[in-house]
Amino acid sequence: MTTRLTLVCNALLLATIGASAHAARSPGIDGVRFHDVRTVRYQCDGGKTLSVRYFNSTDNQAAVLRIDGKPVLAVTTVSASGARYVGGRYEWWTKGEEGTLRDLMQPENAAPALAGCKATP
Repeated sequence: MTTRLTLVCNALLLATIGASAHAARSPGIDGVRFHDVRTVRYQCDGGKTLSVRYFNSTDNQAAVLRIDGKPVLAVTTVSASGARYVGGRYEWWTKGEEGTLRDLMQPENAAPALAGCKATP
């Protein structure tokens, strides 16, 4: 499963990089087409910003977050409310137009890496 997840992650990153070159067709992996691909920019507390590119299909969702200029691929996982994406050491949790980024390597009671993030128009 880890190998398959790595392949999916790599394919999504390649789809992100080449999205402008292939704008006429939806990016996909193993027959799954991401019909809704969009980039959202968030303004967070402390004047910080976060750019997230979402890849959504009927049953699959993923996001590429730009953290310190580097792409982090995160996939959705179970959440009680909102959408919870986990990738590497990060958890991006959104509800509506707001989100919070946590570094999962920090203690559970640590402040979020980014808080009060709101989608900008």
